[in-house]
Amino acid sequence: MSDAHCVSSVPARARTDIHPPAPGVGASLRYSEPNGIAPLHVRLLGGFCIERGAAGPAVSDWPRRSAKTLIKLLAVQPGHVLHREQVIDVLWPKVNAESALNGLAKALHVARRALQPGLPRRGDSAYLHLLDGMLVLDAEHAVVDTDEFERLAEDALRREEIAAYEAAFAAYGGELLPEDRYESWCSERRTALAELHIRLLLGMAETLERRGSYSEAADRLHDVIQHDPTRESVHRQLMRLYAWMGAPDRAVRQFHSCEAVLRQELDLAPQPDTISLCDEILARRLPLQRSTPDRVNGQGSLTRSQPVHAAANGCPFVGRERVIRHMFGQLMRRDGEQPGMIVVSGETGVGKTRLLDEFAIQASAQGAVTLCGGRGAHADQFACGAFAVALEEYAVNRSEDERRELTRAYPALARFVPSLGAGIPLPAPAPDLRDYYLDLLPSIVQFLMDLARTKPVLLVLGDLHEADAVGLDLIKYLAHLAVGTPLLMVGALRDPDIEADADLPQMIEAMTRERLWLRIDLHCLSRQAADQLVHAMLPRAHVSDETLAQIYAQSRGNPLFVRELVEGMSAHDSPVAADEGCQDLSWLAARLPTRRRILVGMRLALMDEPLRRVLGLAAAVGATEISLSQLREGAAALEPPVDIPVLFDALDRALRLRLLEERGEGYAFRHPIVRAALYDCLPRHRRDELRAALTAPGGRSARSIDRSP
Repeated sequence: MSDAHCVSSVPARARTDIHPPAPGVGASLRYSEPNGIAPLHVRLLGGFCIERGAAGPAVSDWPRRSAKTLIKLLAVQPGHVLHREQVIDVLWPKVNAESALNGLAKALHVARRALQPGLPRRGDSAYLHLLDGMLVLDAEHAVVDTDEFERLAEDALRREEIAAYEAAFAAYGGELLPEDRYESWCSERRTALAELHIRLLLGMAETLERRGSYSEAADRLHDVIQHDPTRESVHRQLMRLYAWMGAPDRAVRQFHSCEAVLRQELDLAPQPDTISLCDEILARRLPLQRSTPDRVNGQGSLTRSQPVHAAANGCPFVGRERVIRHMFGQLMRRDGEQPGMIVVSGETGVGKTRLLDEFAIQASAQGAVTLCGGRGAHADQFACGAFAVALEEYAVNRSEDERRELTRAYPALARFVPSLGAGIPLPAPAPDLRDYYLDLLPSIVQFLMDLARTKPVLLVLGDLHEADAVGLDLIKYLAHLAVGTPLLMVGALRDPDIEADADLPQMIEAMTRERLWLRIDLHCLSRQAADQLVHAMLPRAHVSDETLAQIYAQSRGNPLFVRELVEGMSAHDSPVAADEGCQDLSWLAARLPTRRRILVGMRLALMDEPLRRVLGLAAAVGATEISLSQLREGAAALEPPVDIPVLFDALDRALRLRLLEERGEGYAFRHPIVRAALYDCLPRHRRDELRAALTAPGGRSARSIDRSP
């Protein structure tokens, strides 16, 4: 639609100077301001807002609601023109003609002055006109974001280029007027724009698929399903993509997700084509599509490396698609600003290792050489263990001739990587350990840098807390060299307040100060993503909204806790499909056997007795919060008592470790499951001691203390 469209009955005015944006650029049209008339930028997508000029203040003074709705009505119309009778039918449907016309006149008066505060009493508005019964929002002085989005969307669908699609997506601010979601006058336009957005997602997914970018194509198709989960053809295409990416388990889970949503939403079974596709994937009969891989800045195509394991534990992967996309963008950057390392941090169970595994899978599918050193069960038992496991995984998948060439080019690696030293004479060992490392470390660095000269290299190091001092030095060295090169290291970092060897905090401080890494703090899943995880784990079960709410309340979106609650319900034959009411899952949180394994890891983090005693007091209170005064009184009543400075120090660490959080007037466990696990593992005499301290004179009433595990 033309941005200069206007009704022919409107008198011609001095035209603004319009400069169309460069192809593929999603910027708004640029306007000059003749006669002091500032252009209006009308936003309807994602919420109503009007701004004056490029960076002017938003229009916020609307004395009459009818004046604001009048502007919305005109902006929503494709031509921004309505007959006054149409406006009256919407704003005053049951009012007599005289009163309705009077209301329209007042609304028009208020709207004109809201848009143009300096307008003289009888002056002509530059933005709103009423001519021959037609109300017009002047397109010469008002730019509506829906017009810009439609123009860019049609251009992208015609050109089928990634840059054009991205420009259109940048112009899409969200749902049309979400605050008026139930108004009939904008429902048809809202549906049309939402469908255009879905067409863009499908078009970009198809373009990415043709380029061989299966992972990015799948992300776009997932966005489509978020909007409309009943599109069976999209589920089928996702199944194909997963099969081509070497992840048949995800393809089958996608089928079960499709089957569940069709039965729940439409009471339909999957089509025969969908069922037969699933059968082909299960039987490994689906042919691998050999599409042309992506090119990176004209540097040639990426060859596919040895596929990595499909998943670390077979668990569904949800809610992290945008994080993966951002990490992959860092791997493929060629502007000299990409970091040498990405570190993923977050609380226990949030999915750091699972994220790194999924990133490795998708990077490998996109042609990067992926070296994984975080999977070895004993990678932390010897020097540079993660590097040794990663290089061995790479070497063992090479041919004999390739291994022989690697040994010739990097002789120091032969003693470090078993597959390189098999069946060949090894070089003489270095006389002492220092000389050994002086030979080994430069060889590792040289090998990785040489490998990255032809294709992107992803080195997955796993948990950095398990790295030894030599390995940390090697990481710092590589991080310096990897900046600006197609070599990216990734690793997981526990909470920095957890005790670790002195070398790791020093490396964290140095890498942060010198900006050698990008740190991503992984948060718990949103309610929507947590529900998606539950449905993926129980694809054939109907889980009531009440049960989903209980799972989220107990897990707070921690993926590990969500999975264990679901598995615990299955093990205890819990009626997950109960529709008669909400079941309380707190009993399950305290009885899952894996709780003890979680607590072992947390006890290693607690380290000292004061922190354990403070957490014990908070756990003994139960599911409610505990106030500072109750903590002080309970700590003073313990034997031996916990002094106030020691209590405050322990409380500080509990908050830093995100075991407790401030809530209301006191403190509570961040995760109810952690509280239940900790309390359940206390011996009976410790529970009695804690309850007695809390019910001592001046403490809480005994009736309010939780006496259940």
